[in-house]
Amino acid sequence: MKIEAIDFLILKSEPVTPEWRPLRTMREYPGAHKVRFGHRLFQGEGIQLTKRPAYLTLLRIRTDANLETCGIFSMGWAQEDLEWAARTFKVQWEPEITGTDALDREYMWHKMWMARRYFHMASTAPLALIDSLLWDLAGLHAQLPVHKLLGGFRNRVPAYLTETGIPYEDTLKSAQRAVDEGYKGFKDHSMLGVETNLALAKDIRDLVGDDMVLMHDPVQQYSVEDAIVVGRRLEELNYLWIEEPLQEFDINGLKRLSDAIDLPVMALESIQGNPYLAVPYLSIGAIDIVRQTGLGITGQMKLANLAEMFGLNCHGGNPHVVAAVRNDDWWEVSAWPPTGADRSLSAAFAGLIEETTEVRDGYMYVPQTPGLGRKIDWNQIKAQTVIEI
Repeated sequence: MKIEAIDFLILKSEPVTPEWRPLRTMREYPGAHKVRFGHRLFQGEGIQLTKRPAYLTLLRIRTDANLETCGIFSMGWAQEDLEWAARTFKVQWEPEITGTDALDREYMWHKMWMARRYFHMASTAPLALIDSLLWDLAGLHAQLPVHKLLGGFRNRVPAYLTETGIPYEDTLKSAQRAVDEGYKGFKDHSMLGVETNLALAKDIRDLVGDDMVLMHDPVQQYSVEDAIVVGRRLEELNYLWIEEPLQEFDINGLKRLSDAIDLPVMALESIQGNPYLAVPYLSIGAIDIVRQTGLGITGQMKLANLAEMFGLNCHGGNPHVVAAVRNDDWWEVSAWPPTGADRSLSAAFAGLIEETTEVRDGYMYVPQTPGLGRKIDWNQIKAQTVIEI
């Protein structure tokens, strides 16, 4: 199944109102004997502009087997900017992709892995998209969901609700929501200082009872000494893990922490280089769970398999990867709507590509239809397309 072409479709929406309000602002960390920085909720006004059309670029891959797929490449408020980005990417990448076998995903993955360096790519997101689309084509070709092609291990995974650094009382309300809606777990991102975080952790445990799984993600706010204190107390409260306790380049600090506490330590969410970056962290026992940031579905499978060889779990992968491996046990669900600056753009094109992953009854259910299981409204895409590149 040869790739005949990659092309870009630029779509235009009806006028929408651009608006955004930051989620967080910086602050000095409370109670520290030397200056360290954390964050708190943003208190100021956001921005809102006059109505205008939004634009979206889709990357489409077409094959000689009469199969095609697409995914979101970029979004913006200026058609010319999106057109330039699409044309420059196509000039660079079309010779690398067209004419290759769409089923040679491993070959393409290694080519893209090296090209990200040679082409000085500021972001690897387009490469992850291409890899995912190749898996989609393989599933469509085989008439199987991607998680079955990857190996197939389960059809559902327990889901937990996660909040994003909100005030003390609001965190408790989110924990109660997790109970009320049947989630199997709850994760906080509290950044209120060691003593307050621990008081909150106890209040959460008292609120949800002993049966709900709890996790704590302090978003790199602790020193090693702080993290040891927090970790030991969370062990007493029967937490499942502590996530991103230190800055993630601090491999020695993570090693000291992991040696000092029994609570599993998760890291590697914010630094690029996986799956290969994880090797030294796993080799010296600096972490117990690997945050899933492998490049594309192929890279995520490599990282999951690597962690399994060390007898460890990973967390946070594509739903098809999570369903295909034994060592990614949880699905994370945000308690809050999107907060990014592109949320107005996303809303303008809602429904064009519909993910069919379901969360119900405390579980994430992976799609069972061929490929990635998405519903693509090709007719609406055609109707909104203003440029084809």
